[in-house]
Amino acid sequence: MRRVQWRAGALADLNRIHIWLSTLEHADPDRAIFRIRTAANSLSRLGDIGRPSRVVGVRELSVRHAPYVIAYRVESDLIDILAVYHHSQDR
Repeated sequence: MRRVQWRAGALADLNRIHIWLSTLEHADPDRAIFRIRTAANSLSRLGDIGRPSRVVGVRELSVRHAPYVIAYRVESDLIDILAVYHHSQDR
């Protein structure tokens, strides 16, 4: 199994998502963050399940039941989480 490592920018993305969802009446920010983290943790076993990104060497994983995408890089023993963004964002 590979180790999952979060970059500071990706952690900041999670914080921004949580803050934004906290402003919405029917949103559940804790559940959204849980789903994102669960999807990221699944990469430790299944690092190649995401699709190739437009950026060479980067892969993207859509989060199930949440409109977010995790951008990550696979290294020999490491999954490097680079960013988390809403699927409609212009990246």
